[in-house]
Amino acid sequence: MSSSSEPDVKMAHVNLMTDTIVANIPEDGLRAVLRSMLAVDPAITKAFEDRARIYLTKQAKSPGQEIFMNDGEKIRLTSGFHEQQGRIRAMLGCGLCFESIPLLEHIVEQASDPAILSSQNGILGRALASIDGDIIQALTAVQKLLLVASGSRRLNETEIVPISRLHQALVHGQKRLSPNDDYPFARSLLALQLSQLLPGTSEQDALASDSVRITISPLSEAIETFTVNGRALPRLFSGLWQLSSPSWGIATLSQINAQFHEYSSLGFTAYDMADHYGDAEILFGRFRSTCTNPNALFGATKYCVFTPIEVTAEVISANIIERCHRMQASHIDLLQFHWQDYSDPNYILALQYLQSDSRIHALGLCNFDTKHMLNAINSGIRIHTNQVQFSLIDSRPLHSMVPACKAHDVKLLTYGSLLGGFLSSKWLDKPEPLDNFSQSITPSQRKYYEMIVNWGGWELFQELLHVLQDVGTKHDRSVSCVAMRWVLDVADEVVGAVIVGTRWGVSGHAEENLKVYGWRLEGEDMNKIESVLSRSRRAKMVELLGDCGGEYR
Repeated sequence: MSSSSEPDVKMAHVNLMTDTIVANIPEDGLRAVLRSMLAVDPAITKAFEDRARIYLTKQAKSPGQEIFMNDGEKIRLTSGFHEQQGRIRAMLGCGLCFESIPLLEHIVEQASDPAILSSQNGILGRALASIDGDIIQALTAVQKLLLVASGSRRLNETEIVPISRLHQALVHGQKRLSPNDDYPFARSLLALQLSQLLPGTSEQDALASDSVRITISPLSEAIETFTVNGRALPRLFSGLWQLSSPSWGIATLSQINAQFHEYSSLGFTAYDMADHYGDAEILFGRFRSTCTNPNALFGATKYCVFTPIEVTAEVISANIIERCHRMQASHIDLLQFHWQDYSDPNYILALQYLQSDSRIHALGLCNFDTKHMLNAINSGIRIHTNQVQFSLIDSRPLHSMVPACKAHDVKLLTYGSLLGGFLSSKWLDKPEPLDNFSQSITPSQRKYYEMIVNWGGWELFQELLHVLQDVGTKHDRSVSCVAMRWVLDVADEVVGAVIVGTRWGVSGHAEENLKVYGWRLEGEDMNKIESVLSRSRRAKMVELLGDCGGEYR
């Protein structure tokens, strides 16, 4: 756990006129300026995080505030709730995950009043669900901190105390709930019970009830498919990355299960997740366990190595065991491997261990560039898939990745194909975002806006949206459908599926996305789209950004 003592640093006073800017600029403007400073000069990130940690550690020691108010008619949130939640999220952002746990426990304890637990509609219900999401993020951060070169260590005597108290508060709150009410922290309790953080925690309660069993219908002929290791899969995967943070929206366990049921019944039977997407693996595994035919659902997860590890059979096996445990399965349908540091060639050894494990039915890659994918293939690794960014704006895979995949029978699973929502009618004829650091766009849109700028700029992008709308009108399809269809058609033999992110339990576009199937872009359509793409800087994108697969290095 972090120390609250201040490190020895060189300090200087803030110039009076500079301080005037800080004191008077609107909060959103201050955030935009700070984000731009961190982007322009990443070297200041450490100093920013260090000072934030010192400030937040001191704040965490202040007395707990009342966060709910009962005026006799209605239970309301106090200003203390929003202050406390903001503090918790900032602490998670700068690595103070253990220090955030007591603050979360304090909220859970106050929310355990039966009057509050039974008043989950409207603003209060959304607030409790957002805290549920914050606890998930805190537990994920704790598990990341426990990673060591040899695998994952246990909590020490100091660290286990706040986790145990949080668990006790969650269990206590659930016991005070009426049998007919949904527990607002059900996701958190489920994740903690399956996390293996606390020895002796009962996992039986985390298992889905057998009282309601669901049967997934076979894929209809209208669903286009491709094949991975002999298994037919839909050409649209549902991406669960938005479960990694409450920033994408919040939902209760029952709402998430309902959307799983809806999507699966419509033919969305393949799901993409990862070891660091919050509780995505747990939620998918729990839903699949309620199915009478669980093999009708396909789970593609990831093993992501972001920091140096000792590559041994034991370390690799431990990760596979954890993936299976969280997904409540005896095997992994598709394990996608990510290796951050190419200068360490041990990714080949890791892949060899993964390939030899019978619990992995198909082995893929995530964000590997062409060179290193071929290194793996030439080392005797059977690579079934590679997940990369691919869209009308970022067509770098066409440069070298697609030919290599075609030669070695590798299917691409594509993300970013809708540019975080920019490739939709919502942005048609809309002004360019004021800057890349404002609150008006999401974190993922900040990334994709930069891609639009590199590709050709907002004016040309608007021309593209108009062409996509014209093509969509011709085929009775949306702008987004046309954008996804282009990715599926432009490299038909190689692109297996487009991964469509969904704000799970919050919103969905299932019916619209189904319209991606059952048609193809005609030659005339492709020519119209190409008339815009040919005037972009797409040929310079590889030179500017490097090969696809390098987005997070």
